[in-house]
Amino acid sequence: MASQNPKQKYGTSIYKEGLEDWIHSELVKRPYDWLEDLEKKAAQDRFPVLTPASGAVLAFLASSWDPDFVLELGTGYGISLFWLISAVRKNTKIQTVDREAEFIQVAKEFFAKLEPNSDRVEFTNADCSEIAKEFLEPSSLDRKELMFVDCDKIRYPEILEMILEKGKTRNLRVIYDNVLWHGRIADPENQAPSDQAVRKLWSLTKNSKIEYTLFPVGDGILCFDFKQ
Repeated sequence: MASQNPKQKYGTSIYKEGLEDWIHSELVKRPYDWLEDLEKKAAQDRFPVLTPASGAVLAFLASSWDPDFVLELGTGYGISLFWLISAVRKNTKIQTVDREAEFIQVAKEFFAKLEPNSDRVEFTNADCSEIAKEFLEPSSLDRKELMFVDCDKIRYPEILEMILEKGKTRNLRVIYDNVLWHGRIADPENQAPSDQAVRKLWSLTKNSKIEYTLFPVGDGILCFDFKQ
């Protein structure tokens, strides 16, 4: 695999120049050979996607939780979706949500190559916050659930507030991507709405006193569990 600048492929990296790219090409095994084709398409379109190292962590967190249902908020090009698919049981239902229909179409086309005629993934073109709200409504379903949040960063605090209010009544693992926000949140001079939103996410997380783990891989993965 030819070396690429990680800033071009995945967005600004918190690693020193070239190291993350070497990790992805030499140390991380993709679950499907064609996943690199999807990564290349994203790079050509200059669309930021989950890094391979982050994908491997996401897959581990999904596999170790062994959910019956997965809700992904932010389909993008589907790369995180395929890491999730590789890690969960064949009978695990997955709903992936994005407000951009063109992103969903890309993910659908690649999913059709992986599992032709399968209906276990529901592709939803909608607002992620609205779907999160519906998902977190009281449910009588006895199941383990996983929520992966990788949508518009402005929505991060709003979604977390909903989770903290309603998620404690279910068996739920929550995973957020981009919680280091390219290192921007460490510099108080960065005051873009997205910077403020990710800082608020961290403030809510710490003030809630939930037990969480930060995985400083890629752009940062945050994970915490609720258990009945």
